[in-house]
Amino acid sequence: MTLAKATLAALAVAGVVLVTAVLPAEYGIDPTGVGGAIGLTALYEAGAGVNPSPAVITADPSGPLVATPAVYKTDVMAFTLAPGDWIEYKYSLDTGATMLYTWSADGEVEFDFHTEPEGKGAAGSESFEKGEAAAGHGSYRARYNGIHGWYWRNTGRSEVTVRLTTAGFYTEARQFRPDGTTRAKYLDDVDTP
Repeated sequence: MTLAKATLAALAVAGVVLVTAVLPAEYGIDPTGVGGAIGLTALYEAGAGVNPSPAVITADPSGPLVATPAVYKTDVMAFTLAPGDWIEYKYSLDTGATMLYTWSADGEVEFDFHTEPEGKGAAGSESFEKGEAAAGHGSYRARYNGIHGWYWRNTGRSEVTVRLTTAGFYTEARQFRPDGTTRAKYLDDVDTP
């Protein structure tokens, strides 16, 4: 019986607080007049019609967050190279755009990560990493608009498959082949492996 009385008393106190404090302060409803007498309806009036919106914080260009208007993309490719064959695969990136990458091959291949600035073509090419390896992993941030990517050449005596996975803010990938042809892959939608 004592528990029932305590529950009823708690409900009664909650009802009084709701009618005299919460309704006048939050909703401007003051059926008893107590909210107006103690200044709670003024709280409601001060915030009436105000919809607080979340604060907008813009990224500091020198900070760790780099905002971009481009949409994030992923791309997965595989190339099989006969002995002596080569392939180039590059992405169109704007200045400051980033790309994460990982590539691996069945055996060591000659590789060259290089770029071609927009409007300068191969004459303006700049290499950032080259050598012989069976894998590479990292991130890249474009210094300028252009195409950025890899050249792989099979220097061995057996066929080699190179597998490439990238993620970043690019719109197109271009494949340059030994026969002089170029194939563009438009990445309008997010590709999923």
